[in-house]
Formats: sequence, structure tokens, C-alpha cells
Amino acid sequence: MGPEEMEFGFYRSGEEEQILHLFHRTFPKIPRTMEEWKWEYEQNPFSPPIIALARYQGKVIGQEALFFVPMKSGENRFLGAQSVDTMTDSQFRGKGVFSRLARLTLEEGKKRSVPLFYGFPNRNSYSAYVKKLGWLEVTRVQRFIKVMDISSALKARVQSSFLCSLLGGMAQPLVKLYFWGKKIKVEDFFLEKVKRFGMPYDAFWRGVRSRFPLMVDRTSQYMNWRYLDHPSGEYQAYFLKKRGSDEILGVAVLRLVQLQYPLGSIGEFFVKDWNGETAQVFLTLILNLLGSQGAAIVASWILSHSPFVSVLKKLGFRLRSQHQALIAISPDGSLEEGYLSNPENWYITSGDYDMF
Repeated sequence: MGPEEMEFGFYRSGEEEQILHLFHRTFPKIPRTMEEWKWEYEQNPFSPPIIALARYQGKVIGQEALFFVPMKSGENRFLGAQSVDTMTDSQFRGKGVFSRLARLTLEEGKKRSVPLFYGFPNRNSYSAYVKKLGWLEVTRVQRFIKVMDISSALKARVQSSFLCSLLGGMAQPLVKLYFWGKKIKVEDFFLEKVKRFGMPYDAFWRGVRSRFPLMVDRTSQYMNWRYLDHPSGEYQAYFLKKRGSDEILGVAVLRLVQLQYPLGSIGEFFVKDWNGETAQVFLTLILNLLGSQGAAIVASWILSHSPFVSVLKKLGFRLRSQHQALIAISPDGSLEEGYLSNPENWYITSGDYDMF
């Protein structure tokens, strides 16, 4: 089963069932429905995806895919693409399948004059991207967590409910001390649930996006597609407002999922004013909300230079890990390597990661 016996090309209509079967074989712990596949690839409002496939005897055995999102670099607007769902059937690994597919997507990106590909590779694909294919490692993304309910979190490791309650009760005072956060008065503010993003949000976004040079351009079209139109219906979007005013002071997107314990995630977090206590008020209200919904742990991805880091720390979040790489490449060469590889040019949140 050498590469010469395989066919390399791009997605053809009707192959989505095979792609989904390959996904489930490769990532058995990650659920993926056909509705989610169509949302990500067919219903993306920005551009058709790039999906390179390897076939053996008519069967899909490998994929390298990218979906497009609106991006900004300074005042320049363009479509960039995120590398996702990289996978090779276990019987065909070690035969150069991934490298062939990745080169195909780069060639296609160059033909389409795409300024930027970026992604969050796993350990298996990282080396090939960076050492063989010329992608740049920008930085490592930090993951912060705050334990809200130690008893619920312990259920992931302790089978006995009684023992969980006993250990949790004993540990909770220490957990509260370790994850202690500044007390913030929030009475003058409230969360407004977002049904659809529209013109008022776009006005807010135009006022805050200039702070970060290189990022996904989170227009209302993008936010509606990425979160509110997602088939899972798991995302919650909120505006921060002051009582008696309709002005949008901040926006956040949250997700609460049941893993081995209830995990709350903060996917998006922006405020109009990072210098005052607005961000701390917003995060406090978010923690109160997720706590009332039963979250045992709340987590968020962020880059180390983001102003959100200091807000997380003030509210009791602790750095949990820093191993996930952010990588990037400019297929058409329009973005210089020095610019791309400087992490301070980027703004990344959990919502940028396709698995959020």
C-alpha cells in the first residue's frame, strides 16, 4: 500500500459519509454528526472549504481540511483558513499521506491567493507541519481554570458518591482559598442573552477590534454562524450592560458541557474598556451564571499577552497548561514570517479552536 497506489485529490460531493466514518475511527471520543459536518463545511457563509483527500481503492483513508473565516490584519480585511480534522487511517500511517495532503492544500491556498492558514495541531501532526512543511510556531496557548465545585470535579476520579462528597467537603475550603478571587460589586450591571448578533453588536465590535492586530474578524455574520447557528445549540452568548442603559459594554460566548464533570468554557470575551473594572464585573457575572448552571470547573484559552489574563488571575483563575501550539503560514506570501511569528500580533481565544 505505497503512495503510488493511492489517489490524492480534493473532496467530491457524496464523500462526506466516508469522511465522517474516518473521523469516528480516528477520534472515537469526539462526537460528530452529519449536521455538524454540513454546518462547518457546506453552510460556512464565507467561502467553500479546502478538503484534500487520499483514497485507496475508492475508500477515503486520509484528509487535510481547512474552513474559511473573516480575518483582519491591522485595517486590512481578508479571508483566512483554519486547518482542522487532519486524519489518516491507522493502516496507512507512516506512508507520507499527511505530507502529500498538506502540500496539496498549500498549493490550493496559493492558487486562491489566501494570505493565511493557521491551526492548532496535535502532537502527531505538529512535527510535520513545522519541520517538513514550513509552518511557523507562533506560540503556545495558555489554558486557565477555576475550580467552582471540587465535589463534582472529583467524580472524574472517584467512583463513590459518598467519598466524593466527603473529600469535597474537606477540600472545598482549601480550593476556595487557592482559587480565591477579588470580590467585585456587580449590582449596577446585568447580562443580556443574545438571540442574534446584529447592527448594535457590529458597532460595538468596530470600536474594540483595533486593539489587536491579527485575529478573526468577529462580525455579526461570523458570530451568528460560529455560535448561534451551530447545530448542537450548546453556545450561550451574552452582552454586558449597565442598568438603565442599552449600551453594549462587553460580549461573551460560553459553553457548558458534561464530560466526566460539568465543564464551563469561556469561548469569547471582549469588553469596551479593559482599563477599568468592567472586565472584572463581566467575568464575575459569568462565573455566577456558570456556577448556577452547575459548572464544576470553568476554563479559558488565551495568549499570555492578552489583557484578559490579568482579569482571569484577579478572579481566581490559575494557569493549568501551556502545551497547545498555534501555528501559521502564508500560502500566497503576502504576510511576512516575522509578522506571523510574533505572538503579540495575535489575539486567540477558546472560540478560535474548532473543538470548542
